Amino acid sequence: MGERNFRNLEWMILVPALLLILIGLVNLYSVGHVPSELQDTFRPGGSSFFLRQLVWSVAGLALMLLAFFIPFRYFEGTAVISYCVLLVLLMVVLLFEPLKGSSRWIGFGPFRFQPSELMKIAMIFILARYLSEKKNDPNRPKVLAIAAAVMALPFLLILKQPDLGTALVLPTILFCLLFWRGLNEGLLILFISPIVSAFLTIYCESAFKRGSYPYPLLINFVVILYLAYRQRDQILRSAMLVLSNLGIMLLIPVLIGLLKPYQQKRILAFLRPESDILGMGWQVFQSKVAIGSGGFFGKGFLHGTQKMYAFIPERHSDFAFSVLSEELGFVGSFLVLCLFTAIVIRGFNLATKVKNRFASLATIGITSYFAFHLIINIGMTIGLAPVTGLPLPFLSYGGSSMLVSCFMIGVLLNFGSNFYEY
Repeated sequence: MGERNFRNLEWMILVPALLLILIGLVNLYSVGHVPSELQDTFRPGGSSFFLRQLVWSVAGLALMLLAFFIPFRYFEGTAVISYCVLLVLLMVVLLFEPLKGSSRWIGFGPFRFQPSELMKIAMIFILARYLSEKKNDPNRPKVLAIAAAVMALPFLLILKQPDLGTALVLPTILFCLLFWRGLNEGLLILFISPIVSAFLTIYCESAFKRGSYPYPLLINFVVILYLAYRQRDQILRSAMLVLSNLGIMLLIPVLIGLLKPYQQKRILAFLRPESDILGMGWQVFQSKVAIGSGGFFGKGFLHGTQKMYAFIPERHSDFAFSVLSEELGFVGSFLVLCLFTAIVIRGFNLATKVKNRFASLATIGITSYFAFHLIINIGMTIGLAPVTGLPLPFLSYGGSSMLVSCFMIGVLLNFGSNFYEY
C-alpha cells in the first residue's frame, strides 16, 4: 500500500504546504530578532515563539504522516466520537480562567491547545459522513435542519468564549459542504443573503450619519431583487428572500439606535477600523503601513521597521503576513498567495477526482477551511475584513492551528493517493 500511496502522491499539495511551514518559521525568527543597538529598548521576546513553533512544526509533520497512512475510512468511522468529545471539551474550556478576555485554551503543564481548532476538522468529518449517505438529500428540510444543528452547537459554544473568527469558520464549511452535496441554489441564497445584508447594513450605518449614501447596501438590494426575479416560479421562496433581507436592513438600524454610544462605537470600529485609528483601528492602520512600505522587494529580511519597533501588534500571530510583506515586499507576499492558491485549487480538483462521496465532501470542507482562513486573515491585514483573530495557516504562531493544518494536509494526501477507492 505504501508504494501505491507514494506513486499517487499529491505533490501540488505537499510541496506548497512544506514551503509555507518553512516560510512561517523564517518569518517568526524575524519577529523575534532585534538588532543589538535596540535590545536595551526592545527585548527580543519573540525568540521563544520561533522555538516553540519549530517544535509544533515537527509534531505537525509527524501528524501529517500519520494522517497520510491511516485508512481514510477510519476518519469516517470515528467522526461521531470525535465530534462528541470535542463538544464536551468546548464546554469544559468555558470553566477556565479567561486569558486576554477569552476562554479558548485547555492547558497541560507548559502546553495549551484550543479545542475549537480541533472542532473544525471534527465537524468536517461528521458532516461529510452524514451528507455522504444517499438518503440524506440536503434539500429535505429534516436533513438540512440536522446539518445546521450539528454546526450550531459548537458555533454557539465557540461564540461564547468569545472567538468570533473561529466560530465563523463553521457555517462557512457547512455552506460549502451543502453546496457540494447538491443543495438547491435558491435555498443557499436564502440562507446566505440575510447574513450578507446584516453585515452591509452595519457597515453602512455610519454612511447615513455622515450624510453619504450607502451604495453597497443599495447594490446588495438590487442583487436581491434580481435573484428573487430569477426564482419567480417559486413564489413563496422569492417573497421570503426579499422580505427577509428587507427586514434585516430595516431592523438593524433600529437595534443599533437602542445601543449605548460606546457599544455603537465598538461595532463601528469592528467593521470599520479606520473610524477609530488611535483605538481599535490601530492594528489595521499599522498593518497597512507595514505592507505598503514593503514595496516590491521589501525592506529586507530582519529589517522591517514596523516590526522592529513593535508598531504591529500580534505580529507573531494575527498579523504575521504584515511582517512578511514589509520585509519581503510584493514578491514574498505573492509567493505566499501562490502557494496557498495551489493548495486550494488542487483541493477542489481532488474533490472532483475521488470516487468516495465521504472523501469528496471532506476534501471540500478542508479546502474551504484553507480558503476562508486565507481570505479573512489577509483581508484583515489590509483593512478589507474585520479583525477577528483568525490565524493564517502555517504562518501564524499557534500549536493547535499548526497541528490541525498539518493533519488536514495529511488527510488530503491520503484521499489523493487512494482516489480510486469507493
